[in-house]
Amino acid sequence: MQVEELYFEDNSFGKLIQEWAITFNVTTHSAESKSIMDINLVDGLVLFHENHDISKHHHELIELFEARQKGISKIDVNGTLSVAKSNFELWLDRNRSKRILVVGDDGLSKNINTPRFLNEIKLV
Repeated sequence: MQVEELYFEDNSFGKLIQEWAITFNVTTHSAESKSIMDINLVDGLVLFHENHDISKHHHELIELFEARQKGISKIDVNGTLSVAKSNFELWLDRNRSKRILVVGDDGLSKNINTPRFLNEIKLV
C-alpha cells in the first residue's frame, strides 16, 4: 500500500517526519499544532511516542479517530524495532490508508532511537 499524502504537526518532530516522507515521494502537509484538523482529510493516525507517554492533546486525537472508526497505529520508539515495523506494515496494508496524520511530541526529534525507526519503517 502506497501512502500518497502525509500530514504532520508543526514542531521539530513534524519537520523530521516531513523530511522522511519526502524520501518516499509522498506529498506532505503541515497541520497546525494543538488544533484538531479536519479528520475527513485523512484515513488514519500514526502516533509516535516514548514508553507509552502520550500527551493530552494526542489522547484527544486518538479519541477523535476512534469515534470516527479511523485506523490508528502507535509506534514506541523505545520499543522493539522489528515488532513496530511489522505492526506498522500490517496496519498500512489492512487499513489501506493513503492519507495519514503522523504525530509525536516535540522531544522525539532528539530521541536517539527515532532515526533508527525512520530508517527501517517505509511508507510503501
